[in-house]
Amino acid sequence: MRNAVCVTVDVEDFYDGMAALGHDVARPPGPPRGLGSLLERLEAQPGKPKVTLFVVANYAPAVRAELAAFAAAGHEIASHGADHGRLPTGAASEWLRKGREVLEDLLGVSVRGFRSPRFDIPGDGGLPRYRDELAAAGYHYVSDTSRLGTPSPVREVPVLSWRGIRLGGGSYQRLLPFSVVEAAARRSPGPAVLYYHSYDFDGTLPGLGAVRSPMLARQLLGRGRIAPIVWRLTERFGSETCAHVAG
Repeated sequence: MRNAVCVTVDVEDFYDGMAALGHDVARPPGPPRGLGSLLERLEAQPGKPKVTLFVVANYAPAVRAELAAFAAAGHEIASHGADHGRLPTGAASEWLRKGREVLEDLLGVSVRGFRSPRFDIPGDGGLPRYRDELAAAGYHYVSDTSRLGTPSPVREVPVLSWRGIRLGGGSYQRLLPFSVVEAAARRSPGPAVLYYHSYDFDGTLPGLGAVRSPMLARQLLGRGRIAPIVWRLTERFGSETCAHVAG
């Protein structure tokens, strides 16, 4: 029996994320378009593969209609945090809970899963405390790159990795031959969780010719390859939501 493939999309604002890293990038006019084009493509594919959207709560109102359309089509809405900053030090439960409740109130859905904005883990208390705080904040599963194992009070649905390299990530896949990505998904010992970003499907990111920052150039290099990779993977493997795999 073939392993499940879970295509996930981190729904966030590229320009806010770059600003948080200290790189202000001019924003194009008009609303973001990535989610609408993604949903249209998924709905047109045989079997209508289902994806999980990990949504930054303070960005959600800007794309509320698109998120509602995904939820109505049977896709999953999960949390990517109250904002796209680092996980708070100290007690993080309130910040985690806010990310979930904002989405539930905005969209009228149940939010079961969480992924931290940068796969980070709070330094105080480490992974065990972080897993406890996720449970206290009302989450049923977490999708990141760490494993606590049996003691975890929430199910762990880790991103596809190999020797510390996040092969499940579109930012890595854009630099690899498709055959490597396909083989990694096929040979995954458990569900192959793949993650991308909403702006990978937008078509409005700046071109390399307009970039003067080496850091920004690294962010954009090969990004146009990501959407075609996703289409090929979903056509080949389909996709299930993380909540379905977590049980």
